[in-house]
Amino acid sequence: MDIASPLGGKGKASGSARLSSEQEKWFEQSNLPTKLSNSLTINQVKANNYQAIYFAGGSGPMFDFINNKAMQKLTASIYQNGGVVSADCHGIAALLNVFLENGNRLIVGKQITAKANHEEGRWARNNYPFLLENKIIALGGRYSSIVGKPHVVVDGRLITGQNPASAIPMAQQLIQTLLTLGSNQLLETSY
Repeated sequence: MDIASPLGGKGKASGSARLSSEQEKWFEQSNLPTKLSNSLTINQVKANNYQAIYFAGGSGPMFDFINNKAMQKLTASIYQNGGVVSADCHGIAALLNVFLENGNRLIVGKQITAKANHEEGRWARNNYPFLLENKIIALGGRYSSIVGKPHVVVDGRLITGQNPASAIPMAQQLIQTLLTLGSNQLLETSY
């Protein structure tokens, strides 16, 4: 596993203050702090070396991921090579302008979730260039959401989580899908 960002370099472990003492110990003993301090640039990541790509949420993706051509090309290549594309919350912004070799957007006709309009506050409505739910529907994605619960949607090799509460079940589904792909089976689920 590698960590990449548009500019590379030092990243921040946002949300790490919410880790339990057991989780914090695991995090500190893993190689994640080192990888966060030395993230790759998107241009350093070669699609053929990866079976999956994951886009984390937060406000950054709404500005940094939406028009990043290198990120879009990498995502399309991983998907077209048989890999899994996954994102949670606002990370789904990275998927909106991904075009496949056939000229279609990755999300067209796909079941997908992301941060719902009803979950967005005043700051988001005043600062984001768009709301994800509206944009996904406008671009031809088959959007769904659930009120007040984690929500993960799987459409073949596209896995999306609605909100921060969906991050863990989305990661679990990503692992399950990768294991299943090893058995040449694809899943289609929603929960």
